[in-house]
Amino acid sequence: MSGDLDIARMEGDMMAAREAAVGVAGVPMLGLRAVQPGTGGRAWLVALEGPAFLCLDHALDPEASIARFRDVAQAGLAAELADDAVHADALRAFRAPADAMAAWAGEMPAAVEALGRAADAADELAAWRDDPRRIIASLVDIDAAAAVQERAHAAYATFAALTEPLVERQDSLDPALLQAVIDVERAADAAGLGASLGKMLAEAMPGIIEAADEMARAHVTPLS
Repeated sequence: MSGDLDIARMEGDMMAAREAAVGVAGVPMLGLRAVQPGTGGRAWLVALEGPAFLCLDHALDPEASIARFRDVAQAGLAAELADDAVHADALRAFRAPADAMAAWAGEMPAAVEALGRAADAADELAAWRDDPRRIIASLVDIDAAAAVQERAHAAYATFAALTEPLVERQDSLDPALLQAVIDVERAADAAGLGASLGKMLAEAMPGIIEAADEMARAHVTPLS
């Protein structure tokens, strides 16, 4: 997560943003998220019943630029996708079966080494997911998380490729080794290491852009 953030101050800022949003919209809000797009200052993305939306700028005034709103909405939507795709508990749970494979490091050193790298990256990604500073949706931080997840994904793919030949001789394989590989595969699946977060986000971008346009049409104050 880039930069330092005073959590207590951020909570105060969020309270001020809530009050400003209700004052502008005149109705209770359903959700609020601080958003830091790729450029410009911090904004506040507010969800209202309808559905309807309101974006406040860094001064807590309604955003007037449709281009700026689209940037904010796209960053917020991308952050939601990343939140849904990254599960800290499952990532941390990957460590135990990965470490258990160390018992076969002498027989398959490259595979075990790759698995260790995958587990290290998974732990790093879990820490990112739980970082309280992620209260701000930031494209910079999403890109950084995608890079970490790509390391985990690539390292696990290396392990999977190196252990694939074991399947062909599983009847003669040490049952303990076979079970250890199965445990790793299950944990990797739960942690989402079999797929690339960056690729998923890239493939989702057309839908994100379309959704941001729909949100702009439902903005409660004029955009131009």
